[in-house]
Amino acid sequence: MMLRRLPGRVPSDAGMALLVVLVILLAVGSSSSSFIWFMNQQQARAGTRYRAAAAMAAAEAGVHRALSVLEGAAPAPDGRTGTDGRTWRPAGYTERMVVGTLDGWFTLTLSDAEGGAILVTSVGHAGGVSRRLRARVFLPSPTLLVALYGASTIRVEKAPTAIVVRPYGNPGDRPWIHMAAGRGIWFATADVSLNDPAVIVDAGPGPVDPPGTLLSTRLDAAGPLRVLLARDAQLLIGADRRRVEIEQLREGGIHIENIVVRDHALPTLPEVDTAFYQALAGANATNVALNEAAGTFLGDADLARKRDSLYTTAEFQQLLAYLKAVESPPAMHGVIYVTGGVAIGDGQHIKIADGSLVTEGTLVIGQGAGLDVTHSVTTRTLPGVVVAREGALVVSAGARLRAHGLVYASRVIDFGEDAVVDIVGAIAGADRGLSIRTLAATLLVRYDPAVLGTPGLRVPPDSPVVAWIALWEELP
Repeated sequence: MMLRRLPGRVPSDAGMALLVVLVILLAVGSSSSSFIWFMNQQQARAGTRYRAAAAMAAAEAGVHRALSVLEGAAPAPDGRTGTDGRTWRPAGYTERMVVGTLDGWFTLTLSDAEGGAILVTSVGHAGGVSRRLRARVFLPSPTLLVALYGASTIRVEKAPTAIVVRPYGNPGDRPWIHMAAGRGIWFATADVSLNDPAVIVDAGPGPVDPPGTLLSTRLDAAGPLRVLLARDAQLLIGADRRRVEIEQLREGGIHIENIVVRDHALPTLPEVDTAFYQALAGANATNVALNEAAGTFLGDADLARKRDSLYTTAEFQQLLAYLKAVESPPAMHGVIYVTGGVAIGDGQHIKIADGSLVTEGTLVIGQGAGLDVTHSVTTRTLPGVVVAREGALVVSAGARLRAHGLVYASRVIDFGEDAVVDIVGAIAGADRGLSIRTLAATLLVRYDPAVLGTPGLRVPPDSPVVAWIALWEELP
């Protein structure tokens, strides 16, 4: 018999096909919905990121606006210009701006902080999003942009004089200027070495290097010196002070890249705020145990009871006498201020950790003696050695000076024969006659831009400043 298909009845395989189609349509629909939801989420996130980036750009614009006013490069909103801009301290100053396709604005607040810093807080707004930046800014003299700065004349003479200037760490193109002189550079003898690529100098660790590291510094990457001279300053050579051209120096093996001559005098070095350093030393109680031990050893009851690190010349010389007498002399710590001159005796080695030695009179490091002033990351901006008022810095024959931070003297800085000077920071001599003299000494300066944040230096009101950001952070 032949079976006949009943009318209106769907075969079983057709039902299965329909079910498969429905499942596929459901999967496609779900995937499409998920894809559309995902794309909407991505678009929303992209929009949020865009608005957040725009708000950050507005905040950064606010910081740069503040820097331009502080440097005097742009007029302050209240109409003041020039050096007056460095005193600008607004509270909630607002400027509108366009950031991409969005309308935005920033709000600035500037306030003074410890150590001469200025806190710049900028809040950027765009598309309903706000971002907050805070910058810790210093306004140093542009003289601190130079690794080796002489207000007047820098005199180099007699082999094996070697001057080596290079950056510390990896600060890009800094120092912008290796040497600067207000009246000129005098090569009293031509047998000297300046950034000679063949020279290898043993250098101690800097503030961010592991303790105890000894670095052999070769100058392959340092390049020749960049020199800045004031108007009418000259390059001189020989005992008779003959004028010399840069090409002649190059032919003589002195490695100078170029010389920039300003059309006016160099900026004035900042003045030392002695009261600031006295206050730091007066609050420094880390040397109490040393004071007590020295006073007890020498029978000086006043020194034994001393609770701070602010010394007269006699008190400090008592400390040096004690340190020389003991077998394993301890290091001093923190900022030490002496209200007179200091003489470190021949062969004696003095160490100061995480601090500075500030004197009001001449500092002499005797023959074969040594002075180490070292910093850590947290004390990196402190100066190493400051000789204020009318004092000179004398590093005698065969002596060694190792310092982190700025080395500054109001009078001449004199490096004697066979002396070794290792500085991570910068050197500045303010003497208007002979600023820096090096006689058959080895001088290594690894320029550290942290010197731009050196506290306790006053820039004269009529002198230019540069804005340097020591810390840049986003606030919640």
